[in-house]
Amino acid sequence: MKKLFLLSFTFLLCLILSGCDNKNELTCSITQKDNGATMSQTVNVRFVETRVSNIKMTIHTQVSEAVSKNDWNNLITMLDEEYKEVNHIGFQLIKDNNDSDRTYNITMTVDIDKASKDDLSEYGLDNLVDAQLTYDAVKEQMEKSGLTCE
Repeated sequence: MKKLFLLSFTFLLCLILSGCDNKNELTCSITQKDNGATMSQTVNVRFVETRVSNIKMTIHTQVSEAVSKNDWNNLITMLDEEYKEVNHIGFQLIKDNNDSDRTYNITMTVDIDKASKDDLSEYGLDNLVDAQLTYDAVKEQMEKSGLTCE
């Protein structure tokens, strides 16, 4: 299960390895199913000229009734430890755990120019501050990671 959530940050590494273009927005998504859990992830990357200016990532996880209550609780514990809620200038991470319908949602919104270096560093985004990135290279790397981009 942890592999599914590691993919959510794979795209960040892809961003760091890129070059330059002038397209404005890239949206990529993936849905994976594993052992009674479905994880849908959407990543929206906005560019200003040749650099990333904003990132919004949403992860929606739903667990079926076939998954034991203990396994559901273990997943919640893992996600709570992995993703800490943050509400700072330029960086917001919000979690929503609905135990009754067994869903867990994470939304991370980042304004690269306004977020603190500490917040960016915490999630491996500090290399994006001055990076020159191409839309096409980011798209290619995300698609290599299994996401579908539009």
